Amino acid sequence: MKRNIILIFLLLTTFTFTACTSKSQTDVINSGSNDISDLLKTLIQKEKEINELNQKLEDCSSKANKQK
Repeated sequence: MKRNIILIFLLLTTFTFTACTSKSQTDVINSGSNDISDLLKTLIQKEKEINELNQKLEDCSSKANKQK
């Protein structure tokens, strides 16, 4: 009887730690993909800002050439 209780306790403990480990791994993978998504969004935003600044520079350059 004691052996059965110890066996059941060990099995439950093993399953519990296995489930916690799997959840931790999944959380790490998801956070990594979220970080990449955030970086891509930031990169796209910065690229839009650079394009707007380039357009303003071209506009200023064309106005300066017209005034000459």
